[in-house]
Amino acid sequence: MRVNTFGKVMVAGAAVAAIAFSGSPASADPTPATDYRTLAGAGSDTTQDVMNGLAETIRVNGTKAIASWDARGTAQIKTKPTNCQFTRPNGSGAGRQALRAAKGEDLGGTHGGPGKYLGSDVVGCVDFARSSAYSSTTPATSGSLTYIPFGVDAVALAINSNSDLPRNNSFARVQRVYKCFDKNISGLPVQPLIPQSGSGTRQFWLQQMEITEQEISLGDLPCLTVPGIPNPQEHDGTVLQGHNDWVVPFAAGQFLAQGNNATIQSATGVVVDDRRGPALLTGMNLPGQTVQQPVVSGVLNANFPLNRDVYNVVPTADITNPLITQMFVGDTSLVCSQTVTVGGTPRNVVQLFGFGQRTATADLFHQKCGSTDLKSNS
Repeated sequence: MRVNTFGKVMVAGAAVAAIAFSGSPASADPTPATDYRTLAGAGSDTTQDVMNGLAETIRVNGTKAIASWDARGTAQIKTKPTNCQFTRPNGSGAGRQALRAAKGEDLGGTHGGPGKYLGSDVVGCVDFARSSAYSSTTPATSGSLTYIPFGVDAVALAINSNSDLPRNNSFARVQRVYKCFDKNISGLPVQPLIPQSGSGTRQFWLQQMEITEQEISLGDLPCLTVPGIPNPQEHDGTVLQGHNDWVVPFAAGQFLAQGNNATIQSATGVVVDDRRGPALLTGMNLPGQTVQQPVVSGVLNANFPLNRDVYNVVPTADITNPLITQMFVGDTSLVCSQTVTVGGTPRNVVQLFGFGQRTATADLFHQKCGSTDLKSNS
Protein backbone atom coordinates (compact mmCIF):
# COMPACT_ATOMS: atom_id res chain seq x y z
CA MET A 1 0.00 0.00 0.00
CA ARG A 2 1.40 3.37 -1.04
CA VAL A 3 0.24 6.16 1.26
CA ASN A 4 1.85 9.51 1.95
CA THR A 5 1.91 11.44 5.20
CA PHE A 6 2.99 14.98 5.74
CA GLY A 7 4.09 17.32 8.46
CA LYS A 8 2.70 20.49 9.95
CA VAL A 9 1.14 23.15 7.76
CA MET A 10 3.01 26.41 8.05
CA VAL A 11 0.98 29.01 9.93
CA ALA A 12 2.99 31.99 8.76
CA GLY A 13 5.91 31.93 6.35
CA ALA A 14 8.52 34.48 5.48
CA ALA A 15 6.71 37.19 3.59
CA VAL A 16 7.45 40.05 1.31
CA ALA A 17 5.48 43.23 1.78
CA ALA A 18 1.75 42.61 1.37
CA ILE A 19 0.22 43.98 -1.79
CA ALA A 20 -3.35 45.21 -1.61
CA PHE A 21 -5.26 44.43 -4.77
CA SER A 22 -6.96 47.10 -6.76
CA GLY A 23 -8.53 47.04 -10.20
CA SER A 24 -10.92 44.83 -12.13
CA PRO A 25 -11.32 41.13 -11.40
CA ALA A 26 -8.79 38.82 -13.02
CA SER A 27 -9.94 35.39 -14.06
CA ALA A 28 -8.27 32.56 -15.90
CA ASP A 29 -5.61 33.69 -18.39
CA PRO A 30 -3.68 36.96 -18.23
CA THR A 31 -5.98 39.91 -18.88
CA PRO A 32 -5.72 41.13 -21.56
CA ALA A 33 -4.51 38.00 -23.33
CA THR A 34 -1.86 40.12 -25.00
CA ASP A 35 -0.32 40.96 -21.62
CA TYR A 36 2.77 38.91 -22.36
CA ARG A 37 4.92 38.52 -19.27
CA THR A 38 8.43 37.21 -18.78
CA LEU A 39 7.53 33.76 -17.42
CA ALA A 40 4.73 31.79 -19.10
CA GLY A 41 3.34 28.64 -17.51
CA ALA A 42 0.54 26.13 -18.06
CA GLY A 43 -0.65 22.72 -16.92
CA SER A 44 -2.37 21.64 -13.71
CA ASP A 45 -6.02 22.43 -13.03
CA THR A 46 -5.37 21.89 -9.31
CA THR A 47 -2.95 24.80 -8.99
CA GLN A 48 -4.19 27.10 -11.74
CA ASP A 49 -6.12 29.34 -9.34
CA VAL A 50 -3.36 29.77 -6.77
CA MET A 51 -0.87 30.50 -9.55
CA ASN A 52 -3.31 33.05 -10.95
CA GLY A 53 -3.35 34.64 -7.49
CA LEU A 54 0.43 34.73 -7.38
CA ALA A 55 0.65 36.02 -10.96
CA GLU A 56 -1.67 38.91 -10.14
CA THR A 57 -0.05 39.94 -6.85
CA ILE A 58 3.68 39.38 -7.39
CA ARG A 59 5.56 42.32 -8.87
CA VAL A 60 9.19 42.40 -9.99
CA ASN A 61 10.39 45.99 -10.31
CA GLY A 62 6.75 47.03 -10.24
CA THR A 63 5.73 44.74 -13.11
CA LYS A 64 3.82 41.45 -13.19
CA ALA A 65 6.27 38.74 -14.23
CA ILE A 66 4.16 35.54 -14.33
CA ALA A 67 1.59 34.64 -16.97
CA SER A 68 -0.19 31.46 -15.86
CA TRP A 69 -2.53 29.97 -18.45
CA ASP A 70 -5.47 27.93 -17.16
CA ALA A 71 -6.10 24.26 -17.88
CA ARG A 72 -9.61 25.15 -19.06
CA GLY A 73 -10.64 27.77 -21.58
CA THR A 74 -10.22 28.49 -25.28
CA ALA A 75 -8.80 25.68 -27.38
CA GLN A 76 -5.63 27.64 -28.12
CA ILE A 77 -3.41 30.03 -26.19
CA LYS A 78 -0.71 32.46 -27.27
CA THR A 79 1.97 32.89 -24.61
CA LYS A 80 4.51 35.18 -26.26
CA PRO A 81 4.17 38.08 -28.71
CA THR A 82 5.90 36.23 -31.58
CA ASN A 83 4.46 32.88 -32.73
CA CYS A 84 3.78 30.73 -29.61
CA GLN A 85 0.15 29.89 -30.43
CA PHE A 86 -0.67 26.28 -29.54
CA THR A 87 -3.21 23.90 -28.03
CA ARG A 88 -3.97 24.73 -24.39
CA PRO A 89 -2.31 22.15 -22.09
CA ASN A 90 -5.00 20.68 -19.83
CA GLY A 91 -3.43 18.95 -16.85
CA SER A 92 -0.05 18.39 -15.24
CA GLY A 93 1.21 15.89 -17.80
CA ALA A 94 0.23 18.13 -20.70
CA GLY A 95 1.92 21.13 -19.08
CA ARG A 96 5.15 19.23 -18.56
CA GLN A 97 5.08 18.00 -22.17
CA ALA A 98 4.65 21.56 -23.44
CA LEU A 99 7.58 22.66 -21.26
CA ARG A 100 9.81 19.89 -22.59
CA ALA A 101 8.92 20.76 -26.19
CA ALA A 102 9.57 24.44 -25.42
CA LYS A 103 13.15 23.42 -24.67
CA GLY A 104 13.43 21.66 -28.05
CA GLU A 105 12.75 18.09 -26.97
CA ASP A 106 11.13 15.63 -29.37
CA LEU A 107 8.05 14.25 -27.59
CA GLY A 108 7.53 11.57 -30.24
CA GLY A 109 4.17 10.20 -31.27
CA THR A 110 1.98 12.63 -33.19
CA HIS A 111 3.50 15.81 -31.72
CA GLY A 112 5.50 16.43 -34.90
CA GLY A 113 9.18 16.44 -34.04
CA PRO A 114 11.69 18.41 -31.94
CA GLY A 115 10.22 21.49 -30.32
CA LYS A 116 6.66 20.54 -31.30
CA TYR A 117 3.67 20.20 -29.00
CA LEU A 118 0.60 18.70 -30.65
CA GLY A 119 1.86 19.86 -34.03
CA SER A 120 2.81 23.43 -33.03
CA ASP A 121 6.32 24.85 -32.70
CA VAL A 122 6.58 25.93 -29.04
CA VAL A 123 10.32 26.49 -28.63
CA GLY A 124 10.75 29.31 -26.10
CA CYS A 125 6.99 29.52 -25.48
CA VAL A 126 6.72 27.92 -22.01
CA ASP A 127 8.98 28.68 -19.05
CA PHE A 128 7.41 26.57 -16.29
CA ALA A 129 4.73 23.94 -15.86
CA ARG A 130 2.19 23.64 -13.07
CA SER A 131 2.13 20.06 -11.83
CA SER A 132 0.16 18.40 -9.03
CA ALA A 133 2.00 15.11 -9.49
CA TYR A 134 5.51 13.81 -9.95
CA SER A 135 6.15 11.86 -13.14
CA SER A 136 7.11 8.61 -11.39
CA THR A 137 6.62 6.66 -8.20
CA THR A 138 10.39 6.63 -7.67
CA PRO A 139 11.98 9.99 -6.83
CA ALA A 140 15.21 11.11 -8.49
CA THR A 141 17.86 13.75 -7.79
CA SER A 142 18.97 14.20 -11.40
CA GLY A 143 17.11 15.03 -14.59
CA SER A 144 16.38 17.76 -17.11
CA LEU A 145 13.37 19.04 -15.12
CA THR A 146 13.28 20.25 -11.51
CA TYR A 147 10.07 19.92 -9.51
CA ILE A 148 9.92 22.84 -7.06
CA PRO A 149 7.24 22.35 -4.37
CA PHE A 150 5.27 25.36 -3.20
CA GLY A 151 2.25 23.85 -1.47
CA VAL A 152 0.78 20.78 0.19
CA ASP A 153 -2.52 19.29 -0.92
CA ALA A 154 -4.78 16.49 0.35
CA VAL A 155 -6.87 14.39 -2.01
CA ALA A 156 -10.09 12.92 -0.64
CA LEU A 157 -12.97 10.85 -1.98
CA ALA A 158 -15.92 13.09 -2.80
CA ILE A 159 -19.52 11.86 -2.69
CA ASN A 160 -22.84 13.53 -3.41
CA SER A 161 -23.89 15.24 -0.17
CA ASN A 162 -27.40 13.87 -0.74
CA SER A 163 -26.08 10.32 -0.87
CA ASP A 164 -26.36 7.78 1.94
CA LEU A 165 -22.83 6.56 1.22
CA PRO A 166 -20.57 6.65 4.29
CA ARG A 167 -18.97 9.94 5.25
CA ASN A 168 -15.86 8.07 6.39
CA ASN A 169 -14.05 5.13 4.81
CA SER A 170 -10.91 3.14 5.33
CA PHE A 171 -8.19 3.41 2.70
CA ALA A 172 -8.61 -0.32 2.04
CA ARG A 173 -12.33 0.10 1.33
CA VAL A 174 -11.71 2.92 -1.14
CA GLN A 175 -8.93 0.95 -2.82
CA ARG A 176 -11.19 -2.10 -3.23
CA VAL A 177 -13.81 0.06 -4.93
CA TYR A 178 -11.27 1.51 -7.36
CA LYS A 179 -9.77 -1.90 -8.10
CA CYS A 180 -13.31 -3.02 -8.99
CA PHE A 181 -13.39 -5.69 -6.27
CA ASP A 182 -16.41 -4.11 -4.56
CA LYS A 183 -19.48 -2.65 -6.28
CA ASN A 184 -21.11 -1.64 -3.02
CA ILE A 185 -20.22 0.21 0.17
CA SER A 186 -22.28 -0.72 3.23
CA GLY A 187 -24.81 -2.34 0.93
CA LEU A 188 -25.16 0.76 -1.29
CA PRO A 189 -24.11 0.71 -4.95
CA VAL A 190 -21.04 2.77 -5.81
CA GLN A 191 -19.57 3.87 -9.15
CA PRO A 192 -15.97 5.16 -9.06
CA LEU A 193 -14.91 7.99 -11.37
CA ILE A 194 -11.41 9.17 -12.29
CA PRO A 195 -10.45 12.58 -13.70
CA GLN A 196 -9.59 13.30 -17.32
CA SER A 197 -6.51 11.91 -19.02
CA GLY A 198 -3.38 13.98 -18.37
CA SER A 199 -4.61 15.13 -14.97
CA GLY A 200 -2.06 15.16 -12.18
CA THR A 201 -4.83 14.29 -9.73
CA ARG A 202 -5.69 11.25 -11.86
CA GLN A 203 -2.03 10.19 -11.86
CA PHE A 204 -1.68 10.70 -8.10
CA TRP A 205 -4.93 8.88 -7.31
CA LEU A 206 -4.11 5.89 -9.50
CA GLN A 207 -0.67 5.67 -7.88
CA GLN A 208 -2.24 5.65 -4.42
CA MET A 209 -4.81 3.04 -5.48
CA GLU A 210 -1.95 1.00 -7.06
CA ILE A 211 -3.60 1.06 -10.48
CA THR A 212 -1.85 1.57 -13.82
CA GLU A 213 -3.06 3.30 -16.97
CA GLN A 214 -2.26 0.10 -18.83
CA GLU A 215 -4.71 -1.86 -16.68
CA ILE A 216 -7.40 0.68 -17.53
CA SER A 217 -6.66 0.73 -21.27
CA LEU A 218 -6.65 -3.07 -21.43
CA GLY A 219 -10.06 -3.23 -19.74
CA ASP A 220 -8.74 -5.03 -16.67
CA LEU A 221 -10.68 -2.60 -14.46
CA PRO A 222 -14.15 -2.57 -16.06
CA CYS A 223 -15.72 -0.38 -13.37
CA LEU A 224 -13.50 2.50 -14.53
CA THR A 225 -14.47 2.24 -18.21
CA VAL A 226 -18.27 1.96 -18.11
CA PRO A 227 -19.91 3.33 -21.31
CA GLY A 228 -21.67 6.60 -20.57
CA ILE A 229 -19.74 7.20 -17.33
CA PRO A 230 -17.43 10.23 -17.84
CA ASN A 231 -13.87 10.95 -16.87
CA PRO A 232 -14.72 14.43 -15.57
CA GLN A 233 -12.52 17.49 -15.41
CA GLU A 234 -10.70 17.26 -12.08
CA HIS A 235 -12.19 19.07 -9.08
CA ASP A 236 -15.58 19.49 -10.73
CA GLY A 237 -18.15 18.22 -8.24
CA THR A 238 -21.07 19.16 -10.49
CA VAL A 239 -20.57 15.79 -12.19
CA LEU A 240 -22.09 14.20 -9.06
CA GLN A 241 -25.39 16.05 -9.50
CA GLY A 242 -28.21 13.50 -9.67
CA HIS A 243 -25.84 10.57 -9.07
CA ASN A 244 -25.88 9.43 -5.47
CA ASP A 245 -23.77 6.38 -6.29
CA TRP A 246 -20.90 8.19 -8.05
CA VAL A 247 -17.64 8.99 -6.22
CA VAL A 248 -14.59 10.90 -7.44
CA PRO A 249 -11.25 12.11 -6.00
CA PHE A 250 -11.21 15.84 -5.18
CA ALA A 251 -8.34 18.05 -4.01
CA ALA A 252 -8.93 19.72 -0.66
CA GLY A 253 -6.94 22.78 -1.77
CA GLN A 254 -9.29 23.31 -4.69
CA PHE A 255 -12.34 22.58 -2.55
CA LEU A 256 -11.30 25.23 -0.04
CA ALA A 257 -10.46 27.82 -2.70
CA GLN A 258 -13.78 27.31 -4.46
CA GLY A 259 -15.63 27.81 -1.18
CA ASN A 260 -13.52 30.85 -0.32
CA ASN A 261 -13.86 32.50 -3.72
CA ALA A 262 -15.44 35.74 -2.49
CA THR A 263 -12.55 36.50 -0.13
CA ILE A 264 -10.02 35.44 -2.75
CA GLN A 265 -11.53 37.73 -5.36
CA SER A 266 -11.62 40.64 -2.92
CA ALA A 267 -7.99 40.13 -1.89
CA THR A 268 -6.39 39.22 -5.23
CA GLY A 269 -8.89 39.99 -7.98
CA VAL A 270 -8.83 36.36 -9.11
CA VAL A 271 -12.18 34.72 -9.87
CA VAL A 272 -12.24 31.10 -8.71
CA ASP A 273 -15.12 29.14 -10.23
CA ASP A 274 -17.16 27.32 -7.60
CA ARG A 275 -17.51 23.87 -9.19
CA ARG A 276 -18.16 21.96 -5.99
CA GLY A 277 -21.81 21.29 -6.80
CA PRO A 278 -23.16 18.71 -4.34
CA ALA A 279 -19.67 17.32 -3.61
CA LEU A 280 -18.82 16.43 -0.02
CA LEU A 281 -15.27 15.42 0.95
CA THR A 282 -15.16 12.27 3.07
CA GLY A 283 -12.83 11.17 5.83
CA MET A 284 -10.33 8.33 5.64
CA ASN A 285 -8.25 6.22 7.98
CA LEU A 286 -5.30 3.88 7.63
CA PRO A 287 -5.12 0.53 9.44
CA GLY A 288 -4.87 1.05 13.20
CA GLN A 289 -5.41 4.80 12.90
CA THR A 290 -8.35 7.07 13.61
CA VAL A 291 -10.36 8.68 10.84
CA GLN A 292 -8.97 11.97 9.55
CA GLN A 293 -10.94 14.63 7.68
CA PRO A 294 -9.28 16.42 4.74
CA VAL A 295 -10.49 19.81 6.01
CA VAL A 296 -10.70 20.80 9.68
CA SER A 297 -12.11 24.17 10.77
CA GLY A 298 -11.81 25.47 7.24
CA VAL A 299 -8.11 24.57 6.90
CA LEU A 300 -6.43 21.72 5.05
CA ASN A 301 -5.70 18.93 7.53
CA ALA A 302 -1.98 18.18 7.73
CA ASN A 303 -2.66 14.65 8.99
CA PHE A 304 -4.90 13.43 6.17
CA PRO A 305 -3.59 10.10 4.80
CA LEU A 306 -3.49 10.92 1.06
CA ASN A 307 -1.37 13.99 0.46
CA ARG A 308 1.00 15.39 -2.10
CA ASP A 309 3.36 18.25 -2.77
CA VAL A 310 2.28 20.46 -5.66
CA TYR A 311 4.95 21.88 -7.94
CA ASN A 312 6.12 24.43 -10.40
CA VAL A 313 8.38 22.54 -12.78
CA VAL A 314 11.27 24.35 -14.48
CA PRO A 315 14.12 23.17 -16.71
CA THR A 316 17.03 22.21 -14.49
CA ALA A 317 19.31 24.28 -16.70
CA ASP A 318 17.27 27.39 -15.81
CA ILE A 319 17.55 27.05 -12.03
CA THR A 320 20.37 29.59 -11.93
CA ASN A 321 18.40 32.13 -13.98
CA PRO A 322 18.02 35.07 -11.57
CA LEU A 323 14.30 35.54 -12.23
CA ILE A 324 13.58 31.80 -11.84
CA THR A 325 15.50 31.82 -8.58
CA GLN A 326 13.74 34.91 -7.28
CA MET A 327 10.35 33.54 -8.22
CA PHE A 328 10.51 29.86 -7.24
CA VAL A 329 13.67 28.80 -5.36
CA GLY A 330 13.83 28.69 -1.56
CA ASP A 331 11.25 29.37 1.15
CA THR A 332 11.85 33.12 0.83
CA SER A 333 11.10 33.05 -2.91
CA LEU A 334 8.25 35.24 -4.09
CA VAL A 335 5.96 32.26 -4.75
CA CYS A 336 6.53 30.80 -1.29
CA SER A 337 6.34 34.01 0.68
CA GLN A 338 3.93 36.32 -1.16
CA THR A 339 1.20 37.84 1.00
CA VAL A 340 -1.97 39.88 0.50
CA THR A 341 -4.02 41.76 3.04
CA VAL A 342 -7.27 40.16 4.18
CA GLY A 343 -9.29 42.03 6.80
CA GLY A 344 -6.27 44.11 7.71
CA THR A 345 -4.05 41.05 8.23
CA PRO A 346 -1.32 39.75 5.87
CA ARG A 347 -2.16 36.29 4.50
CA ASN A 348 0.15 33.98 2.64
CA VAL A 349 -1.29 33.63 -0.88
CA VAL A 350 -0.66 29.88 -1.16
CA GLN A 351 -2.54 29.29 2.10
CA LEU A 352 -5.32 31.72 1.14
CA PHE A 353 -6.01 29.44 -1.84
CA GLY A 354 -6.42 26.43 0.45
CA PHE A 355 -3.01 24.79 0.37
CA GLY A 356 -0.52 24.16 3.16
CA GLN A 357 3.22 24.72 3.13
CA ARG A 358 5.98 22.62 4.67
CA THR A 359 8.53 24.22 6.97
CA ALA A 360 10.94 21.28 6.79
CA THR A 361 11.92 18.56 4.34
CA ALA A 362 11.19 14.95 5.32
CA ASP A 363 12.09 13.26 2.01
CA LEU A 364 11.99 14.00 -1.71
CA PHE A 365 8.20 13.69 -1.83
CA HIS A 366 7.72 15.84 1.28
CA GLN A 367 9.85 18.92 0.80
CA LYS A 368 10.12 22.40 2.19
CA CYS A 369 8.67 25.12 -0.02
CA GLY A 370 11.12 26.11 -2.74
CA SER A 371 13.38 23.04 -2.54
CA THR A 372 15.15 22.03 -5.74
CA ASP A 373 16.20 18.45 -4.97
CA LEU A 374 13.47 16.53 -6.84
CA LYS A 375 14.15 16.05 -10.55
CA SER A 376 13.02 14.00 -13.54
CA ASN A 377 13.31 13.86 -17.29
CA SER A 378 9.56 14.02 -17.82
